Amino acid sequence: MFKSNIKVISLLLCFVFIFATFNFGITAQAKSMSDLTNEREKIQNEIDSTQKKINALSKEKKETEEYIAVLRSKIELLQDKINSLQKEKSTLQAEIDAVQEKIKKTEAELIALQKEIDAKQAEFDENYELYTKRLKAMYVSGSVSNLEVLLTCEDMSAMFTRSQMIKSVAERDSAALEDLMNKMEEIEAGKKSLEEKRNEMNEDKKNLESDKASLQKRIDEIDTSKKELDSEAAEVNELMKKINAQQGEYMELIETNQEELAAVEDEIRRASITPSYDYKPAPGGTGQFRYPTDSTTISAGYPRYSNGSWHGGIDFPVSTGSNVYAAADGVVSLVKYLNTSYGYHVMINHGNGISTLYAHNSQILVSPGQTVSKGQVIAKSGSTGNSSGPHCHFEVRVNGEQVNPLSYL
Repeated sequence: MFKSNIKVISLLLCFVFIFATFNFGITAQAKSMSDLTNEREKIQNEIDSTQKKINALSKEKKETEEYIAVLRSKIELLQDKINSLQKEKSTLQAEIDAVQEKIKKTEAELIALQKEIDAKQAEFDENYELYTKRLKAMYVSGSVSNLEVLLTCEDMSAMFTRSQMIKSVAERDSAALEDLMNKMEEIEAGKKSLEEKRNEMNEDKKNLESDKASLQKRIDEIDTSKKELDSEAAEVNELMKKINAQQGEYMELIETNQEELAAVEDEIRRASITPSYDYKPAPGGTGQFRYPTDSTTISAGYPRYSNGSWHGGIDFPVSTGSNVYAAADGVVSLVKYLNTSYGYHVMINHGNGISTLYAHNSQILVSPGQTVSKGQVIAKSGSTGNSSGPHCHFEVRVNGEQVNPLSYL
């Protein structure tokens, strides 16, 4: 029983250190989580306020620019809320992952510690057994007193020698007993500390389970917010199609998959900066481009739509199937067929860091790496991707960055 207690104490003392460290980590993260929660609650208050405006406008002005603008404002707030929830989720997940990793490492450490404890226990048992055997032997033999041993000496020299031996034996016995008592006291102190830390460890485990519950709550709220975001975006897009059909301004529809949009933009930037082919453009690079369509009418300019939202190029409203021309000589650096974002789009590299992009096509007539000449038909216009009507979206990029295309036409 005594041996078993020592093993249990040693093991749990290891847990004490590990979970005490974990508890400190939770405290350090508390302020960050609090800040994130406050940020999300502030966004939610703005969403609630915007929803009141939507409710008021929907009774009379559901198909107006004002109504669409308020809906777009709510969509942006919903995206902010989702981003905030994602940050909270990441923070909680990182905290949980760290604890799980610590537990995994601790399991390996406990195996090594157990071997060390077993070795120390074996040493203690051996010393304890030797000491008890000596005491038992002394009791059975009925050893004479130290005084009697000294008086039976024949001369002073023998008495001195025996005196030194008695002193040496006594000191060894005393040291051995003191060492055993110290170890017992350490074990008792460990038991007391163990009980205190065990309660603390159990509390940490409860906190860990609470974090897991909070994580699931964030995940559920993200899913709910995404559904609401998609629903509002669908309504805005339908209204935009109706209004744009009347005005002739074919705006890009709202996309709610931010990760996908970021990936598309990243691919376009990389293609415009570092083409995947060996092309050395002729020196000069005048930057004088032709219009990408037969029509020179621009329905939406750079850098904003009429409602103030961002527009990284210019739009030429043309019917589906109209010719789309290369604005200048170059090499096709990117061809993509998407049902979202830019839809079917082509990018041409003209050298000197200048590229042009032609988006929302119904057909693409060129391939990556193909050399094209100025005025060559490279695609047929359409309304693929997040387009609200047939048009050619035209961009000029310099080292990957969108610039005003009118400066090059």
